[in-house]
Amino acid sequence: MDDFSKFFDDEFNVIDWLNQAFRLQKESNQNIDNYTGILITKLQMYIQEMNNTIEETSQQAVQQFPRVLREIDVLRHEATLLQEQMRTVRGDIQKVNQDTADGMRNLIQLDSVKNRIQSASKALQEADNWVTLSAQIDDTFESKDFIQIATKLIAMQQSLKILTDVPDFADRVNQLETLKNRLEALISPTVVATFNTQDVDMARSFAQVFQSMDRADQLEDLYVTSVKTRLDARIRELIDNATSEHQTIFLTIYDYLSNLWQDEIRWCTKIFNHPTRVTLSIVLNGLKIFHSKYKSQFHTELHRQQISVKKRLEILLGCKQVSFQIC
Repeated sequence: MDDFSKFFDDEFNVIDWLNQAFRLQKESNQNIDNYTGILITKLQMYIQEMNNTIEETSQQAVQQFPRVLREIDVLRHEATLLQEQMRTVRGDIQKVNQDTADGMRNLIQLDSVKNRIQSASKALQEADNWVTLSAQIDDTFESKDFIQIATKLIAMQQSLKILTDVPDFADRVNQLETLKNRLEALISPTVVATFNTQDVDMARSFAQVFQSMDRADQLEDLYVTSVKTRLDARIRELIDNATSEHQTIFLTIYDYLSNLWQDEIRWCTKIFNHPTRVTLSIVLNGLKIFHSKYKSQFHTELHRQQISVKKRLEILLGCKQVSFQIC
């Protein structure tokens, strides 16, 4: 049996190997003593061969070991150099970051100084502009050119936004408000005439002027007041021309105010920033005018001696029903 590969098996079993060896001896009819002697000789030779192989391998390993140590030393030296380089690079990065931070701080400081200089320069320009405009405004009012007057007042208003820290700021504000009131008084008749003629283009021009002067609410009030005069005359006419039926008068007034709402909301939408608010104010004025003009007449007729209590109740219920239908 020359197959010694079984010795390399992880599950090698000596008894199984011997049984197999002697089974082969029996099958070959060899003398057991001769067969055993030959097998032992072969095992001894194989053991010697294995010893020689181990010895050679050991010698090679011993010879290779110094080279491995040298390579480890080289790697350790290279690692040390790499660490030094990394520390140098890290230091360079930190220096760049520090230099950049210092540079940014300097830039921020310079930008802040520049902004302060620009603000101071702008304030001086606006102060000079205020003085110039103040000196010119009376002559401009004399021209009665409301566009030029408004333009100068708007410029003065812009100057005040910059001059908030000047000692006489409150006086300047009061002066500007006085000039705005003066302009408003100057152009109010023209504005009212424009409203009465329903001139959309002119009305828009006035609206732009008032909005630029932060007086849009005053223009809306002026329009509501101008319409109130027409309302007063129209409601008086409707009351005078109505029949004696109170319900009919109520219906007539409510129809008029309903149509008035539709007309006014269309007009106000073209002119004002808050058309619904303006239109609502107009309709409420109409109701107040109706109440003030019809209250005395209604009360007098309701308390005439010729009218029975039942009739009075019918009139009140009828008027109430009309009001509820409209609402």
